[in-house]
Amino acid sequence: MQASQRTRYAERIERAIALLERSAGAGEPPALTDLAAAAAMSDYHFHRIFRVMTGETVGAAITRVRLGGSLPMLDESITAAAGHSGYATGQAYARALKMATGTTASDLRDDRHRRDDAAASLAGPATGTTEPAPPLTISITSFAPLRLTALRNIGDYAELNAGFGRLFELLMAQITPEEVTGLYGIPHDDPRDIPGKDCRFDCAVTTMSAIAPDGGIATIDLPGGLALCMSHAGDYDLIHARIDTLYVEAVAADLPIGDAPLTIHYHDDPDEVAPVDLRAAIYLPLRA
Repeated sequence: MQASQRTRYAERIERAIALLERSAGAGEPPALTDLAAAAAMSDYHFHRIFRVMTGETVGAAITRVRLGGSLPMLDESITAAAGHSGYATGQAYARALKMATGTTASDLRDDRHRRDDAAASLAGPATGTTEPAPPLTISITSFAPLRLTALRNIGDYAELNAGFGRLFELLMAQITPEEVTGLYGIPHDDPRDIPGKDCRFDCAVTTMSAIAPDGGIATIDLPGGLALCMSHAGDYDLIHARIDTLYVEAVAADLPIGDAPLTIHYHDDPDEVAPVDLRAAIYLPLRA
């Protein structure tokens, strides 16, 4: 009997977790790209599938394992524990440890029972509750191949208007507004893992005619094919918090996620339509 897709995802995530634990135990926490490679996934999809399968972000897991692996080093000193876990200073380490365990580094150094309790708490993801998302329409659909004209924006996803503004300024030097036929976006990072100022997002459009590369404009060819599609209604800023829903649905339904990036098709212009009335479709590519 073939393993289910969910089982295969679990096995691949377990390989990443094993690498994380080995590396952190040696005092060398791995990079996101190393973990994704261990799971045989693209960086793009790995961090979201990891969160779906484990209940925590990659960043939170790295921090948790780093801190847990450092506890035995407290027998030597707080400075030694900080260096082992990759913190530049004992103060930074102590702050992170207090935030994660609720106990100071000095207390954990001096009290073996508290340290054992802290080790147990850092052995797995913290449990918590999340607010239920509103009902969403999700279906499997055919996604047509697309050629996008895009401009990479780096910054907080709540400030994407500036990125689209720069894209349109460059476009209007070559075409008229009427030649823009669609508005799209490709988010590359999860703001829960990456600081907002470093999040990458491709602001993109489809156009009637070809656009010459200029000022950072690039062409992105999306292959099309089957995709898990979610309809969104309301403020576009809420889309990023709901994307996990598609990954949860794909894993729960035993659907293989493809290599192409998740793509957002914005149906309305936020400069012309009230936030409550905005509409979009989100496509998560699937393997045939």
